[in-house]
Amino acid sequence: MKASILFLTSLLFLSFFAHTTFAGDVYAEYKMTGVGNKPILTKMYSKNGDLRTEADIDMGGQKMTTTTLMLKSKPNITLVFNSMNKTYTEVKNTATTTIKDFDIKVIGTEKVGNYNCTHVKMSSNGQSWDMWYTKDLPTINFPVSGQNAAITQKMIAQLKSKGITGMPVKISFVKPGAKSAGMTMLLTKFEQKSLNASLFTIPAGYKKNSVSFDAEKMKTMTPQQKKEMIMKMMKEQMKQ
Repeated sequence: MKASILFLTSLLFLSFFAHTTFAGDVYAEYKMTGVGNKPILTKMYSKNGDLRTEADIDMGGQKMTTTTLMLKSKPNITLVFNSMNKTYTEVKNTATTTIKDFDIKVIGTEKVGNYNCTHVKMSSNGQSWDMWYTKDLPTINFPVSGQNAAITQKMIAQLKSKGITGMPVKISFVKPGAKSAGMTMLLTKFEQKSLNASLFTIPAGYKKNSVSFDAEKMKTMTPQQKKEMIMKMMKEQMKQ
């Protein structure tokens, strides 16, 4: 579940770079469906180039909030917080892969809720997803560096070449071979308001896991290696 949320939010963040940067504070909410029996509410906070996300998850009847931080002061690292045992893990982004066969098709203009949107279909590396961009809302400033920055610039160039700018209002992910969307994210709230700087700091009392997490290396691991890494992280959390 956590891996899926991290993937979805990362893709969402890359999409925000389809237009110029807005320097003000922004709070937004996205409702995610198709990742379980109940919708998942994802909250997003943006301030001075730092980004915070919160996802409310039901883990077997026990509710918890998965919080992530992407900070300018920690490039290529995402901090993931566990509210159940007050620990946080550093997820390192050492990506060296590139977007292959990236393609964008403009479907047309559509209305999503109160927003006038441009519907586009994107595909890359055997996967496809639909996005609805609106120019009715300002962009969001958040940190992207290293290989992700290079990939993002390529995406921006192709989007702009087709006249696509604006804030994503809706995103639908389609699994290879499937006819309908498997996961969908829908913007349900967008506010420009002053945010407290404490939202973008490590909470008092939280301890760092000694075991770090490399998202890129996980892709090349065998199922047994992934299991061993997860067990190691769980044992470390239990000690703390």
